Amino acid sequence: MGSLERRIRSCMTGVRAEPYSFDAQQLVELATYLAVRARGLRVETPAVRP
Repeated sequence: MGSLERRIRSCMTGVRAEPYSFDAQQLVELATYLAVRARGLRVETPAVRP
């Protein structure tokens, strides 16, 4: 597992886009937007068992 910012940067690299720098305002805004959108959703992970 990694931070949301690391996952975003990895995704950008995967599609051969120029990744944001670690302190880029766009990265903070995108992470905030995704966190707000995910608020209230169930967490589903294969590694966590009840």
